Amino acid sequence: MPMRYLVVGGGLMGCAVALELARRGQRVTVLERAVPGAEASSAAAGILAPRVEAHGQDLPRKYGIHSLGLYPAWVQSLEEATGLSSGLWPSGLYRVVGEGEDPAESCPDVESIWTTDLPESLSHVPGAWWLPEEASVEPPRLVVAVRQAAERAGVHFVTGVPVRRVGADGVELDGGGYISGKPILCAGAWTGKVEGIPTLPVHPVRGQVMELRAAPGQLAHVVFCKGGYLVPRKDGRVLVGATMEEVGFERGVTPKGLAYLAEVVRQGAPWLVDAPMTRSWSNFRPASPDGQPMLGEVEGVYVVSGHHRNGILLAPLTAQVVAGALLDGLPVPEGWELARFLPPP
Repeated sequence: MPMRYLVVGGGLMGCAVALELARRGQRVTVLERAVPGAEASSAAAGILAPRVEAHGQDLPRKYGIHSLGLYPAWVQSLEEATGLSSGLWPSGLYRVVGEGEDPAESCPDVESIWTTDLPESLSHVPGAWWLPEEASVEPPRLVVAVRQAAERAGVHFVTGVPVRRVGADGVELDGGGYISGKPILCAGAWTGKVEGIPTLPVHPVRGQVMELRAAPGQLAHVVFCKGGYLVPRKDGRVLVGATMEEVGFERGVTPKGLAYLAEVVRQGAPWLVDAPMTRSWSNFRPASPDGQPMLGEVEGVYVVSGHHRNGILLAPLTAQVVAGALLDGLPVPEGWELARFLPPP
């Protein structure tokens, strides 16, 4: 009989892991204290830009490009299972060069192409670095699609019940109750607060984001500048992000944060400075000390955390890696091992 897996945390990462295990014939229950995807997953802008996000590091770049390559087939499988679109848009990305920046120093990746043949939306800059393979997705829609696909694959969701403690054979719930099974901890920025295993070095990094309203098609590419990015949606919405704040679990959108985002707009798309702001929000990225994911087992609990800015990008690859580790005994990618943060045995 297949083992019963208990996925603690119903964000995109937890839902993706649950779906992959269920598709491989396992019994899976997802335990979520609130609403699946309500935290960092649905608050992200949804950039799929491994070449930019790797900052020249070989292994993160390699894994990010691999995971981006999985996206088309992954979202197609979700759409076939649910009829829902995930908003995947292979728009490409421009890294604009701002005032006083050296074009050579601002080059984001070896594959970047310098161009002065720019769309009208970037007519305010003399040139930009072009990465045609980068893309974006709409995280709120993606989370819903992954959850529904998981449910249709047989995953059981239990919501509104916080997990107090995890152990090798199951989880204890707040207010009493125990569920038996193999725990997989996908608690995001809250990973270090779960009892029952050694405290892990995952901390929250707050990001503030705002949404502007433009005309559909007015911005048709992801735009990066020195301080942040603009991510368009096909209906005209433009997400502007994001701050990187070490403030613990203090939620909130602040005047300072909005001023920072306004400067991103001024650099990346100054024609949007008077556009109506339709929404703003903040949430917490789960950061490890070196900024890379941490995957592995500690005291019988399998931990999946630490994806920082790249949880959306790395979700399909992480789901495959976790299933391969648990079901086939395969190693996790180099640099993702949880053991690097644990004391020697």
